[in-house]
Amino acid sequence: MNSNISKFVLYGLVLITLVVCGFFFLGGWEYQTTKAGSFETSTYTSVLMYWAFALVIIAALATLIFAILTFVSKVSYDAKSVVVPVAFVAILGIILLLTYFLADTTPFTIPGYKDPITTSDIRLANMCLVSSVILAGIAAFVSFFGFLAKKF
Repeated sequence: MNSNISKFVLYGLVLITLVVCGFFFLGGWEYQTTKAGSFETSTYTSVLMYWAFALVIIAALATLIFAILTFVSKVSYDAKSVVVPVAFVAILGIILLLTYFLADTTPFTIPGYKDPITTSDIRLANMCLVSSVILAGIAAFVSFFGFLAKKF
């Protein structure tokens, strides 16, 4: 029964996506004028952007909910099996905290941008960049040595 529900939800999301994409590509065009000049854009650009944002939120919530449900069900019958996932979440939290507190907050200016940039904005952006690089490096390391571990 669960597989049928997920199948119907997937079909519904794909159908809505096709309709939104149809509106975007076939719904007409309008001219936008900005400081950079005039250009032609789809009338339904905002609808497509909001739908893409909604899909990201739906995926994030579904992932979080099912991860919590899986965690709770595993704890109830085998508490030792949750040690590794909890350790990985703790390591991720430590990486995020370290990159946040060690982030560079040197002020800078962006040409053409008049609003002030706060140090918390700079710290958060730096944390995201450095954390992404660290996590990508860890993923590459694990992928490479995981491949080697299967060979031996």
